[in-house]
Amino acid sequence: MSVAGFVISLERAAARRPQVERILQMCPIPCQRLAAVDGAALSDAELQAVYSPQLFRPHNPFPRSIGNIGCFLSHRRAWQRLLNDGLSAALILEDDVELDPGFKASLDFALKVFRPGDYVQFQVRDIGEGHPCLVSDGYHALVSPVVAPLRTSAQLVTREAAERLLDTSQRIDRPVDAFLQMTWVTGVPIRIVVPSGIHEVSAAVGGSIISSEPRTIRDRFWRGILRPVYRMRIALMSRRHSMLTGVVANGSPSNDHCSHTKS
Repeated sequence: MSVAGFVISLERAAARRPQVERILQMCPIPCQRLAAVDGAALSDAELQAVYSPQLFRPHNPFPRSIGNIGCFLSHRRAWQRLLNDGLSAALILEDDVELDPGFKASLDFALKVFRPGDYVQFQVRDIGEGHPCLVSDGYHALVSPVVAPLRTSAQLVTREAAERLLDTSQRIDRPVDAFLQMTWVTGVPIRIVVPSGIHEVSAAVGGSIISSEPRTIRDRFWRGILRPVYRMRIALMSRRHSMLTGVVANGSPSNDHCSHTKS
């Protein structure tokens, strides 16, 4: 099995270069920097070639963000690199994460239990309890959330998942993490390793680059109204998809929960 790591980072994000180097040094597998797609540098023609508003249901209610488009295209670049390099899977990291001492054990666990077609997240936020558990070693657990959480800070992406995601995201209408929630569109199950062994250090490296676009008071007002409605629709469609498939564990139905030690 061939696995490598990629750290996605913008060329112009000079403040993040020390953190990129730190990630590369701490990564427990061979890892290299992957230049991110700069949404701000895309021409109108390039944006129109990949972006279509209201492409999938539920419709994305938020205005187009060039930062989010660039981020999505960066992950597509990583997925394509995975295929081009003939890898079985790739550890794809964003440049605002910190790998904790326990990350190697979490990654080793994921590498032992993942299956072709899986997309395994290492979340930077507590995902809560009650998620169906696929497998556990008594400390780590691989869980299958009904509603995939947002964030693409760190993930182990299998070759088969990358192929499917590239095929279904040739045109996009929302951020990459919101797209990944729509497993009924992608056909790619989202798994999560807990504990993850990572945390976010965005504030320490200059804050978010994606969300740095200015928003008016009116924008913030409407987002406050539309966000919970959109999330409710995603949750409903996620639950419906889960009920229709009746599958949480690579083809094996399960309602079991297994214990794990929280980080």
